[in-house]
Amino acid sequence: RCLPLIIISGKERCLRKGSSKVFISMVRFLSYLVAACLAVAAAAESEVVTLTSDNFEHETQVATGATTGDWFVKFYAPWCGHCKKMAPAWESLAVELKEGGLVNVAEVDVTGNRALGTRFEVKGFPTLLYFTKGTMYKYQGPRELEALTKYANGGYKDTAGSPVPGEPSIVDEFKKAFTQIFSSITYYLKNPGKVKENEWGFLAAGLVIGTVFCSFIFMTFTMMGPAPPPPTKPKSS
Repeated sequence: RCLPLIIISGKERCLRKGSSKVFISMVRFLSYLVAACLAVAAAAESEVVTLTSDNFEHETQVATGATTGDWFVKFYAPWCGHCKKMAPAWESLAVELKEGGLVNVAEVDVTGNRALGTRFEVKGFPTLLYFTKGTMYKYQGPRELEALTKYANGGYKDTAGSPVPGEPSIVDEFKKAFTQIFSSITYYLKNPGKVKENEWGFLAAGLVIGTVFCSFIFMTFTMMGPAPPPPTKPKSS
């Protein structure tokens, strides 16, 4: 009796010699295809809102506490084992809270949206933040459906909240850059021996600082200076 054996129309048929590898490859391909289809279907049916740097403020309006309701947001990284482990509970939470219609459940991939990670000071994964009326609360309880549901249904009120940080402006970026520069200068003043080890770094930093400073001065004087005169119309002959 030959192997592998398949049955076609109720009759046994043997595959031709040398075709077993092709048969196994076909089975594997079909298995992967089915798994991919199931994954796509699950993603399409997910009630978890995907947020990015581009749509975060528009969708949530967390800085203003406006009309989109409360938001429970998971900040995660795709490679994080803890994030993968709690994913089913997060999906179930989204379904359960959607029925009440009061809380939106969302997630942010911080590896692709680093600005949001910086804005909300995400230092570990997963970080779970609850936003309501211009205030945010950091969830630090068990990553289980029952505990998460209880927190979203009012349990957050028993924890300390803080104002939602606004979207960073150009001025904020300048302040952050100068703070980092000042910290570096202070460090090297206290450790002068490190200067020689990083002389190329100092050269690059000097070029960057000079460019930024000159650009800032130029923009400041341009904005403060008098407006240019309107173009003169040519005299008609």
